[in-house]
Amino acid sequence: MRPVLMTALAMIIGMVPMAVGLGEGGEQNAPLGRAVIGGLIFATFATLFFVPCVFLHDPRTPRAEIGATGDSVAGIGLNFSI
Repeated sequence: MRPVLMTALAMIIGMVPMAVGLGEGGEQNAPLGRAVIGGLIFATFATLFFVPCVFLHDPRTPRAEIGATGDSVAGIGLNFSI
């Protein structure tokens, strides 16, 4: 979880100057910067919450493995400890 958040946050912080539209001609690139930031936020949310839920409800996942170790989701090794 931490590498996903750190990577997304670094990219979002890096896109802030573009989204603000500073400098000459910056107002042309500002919508692109805002769209990239919005996409990153959505993709990060989907990666951290939606994808594990899909694996959790996958009928091919053996039920004995779900939460058996307490640190993985659906027995696929997704560790959510920080």
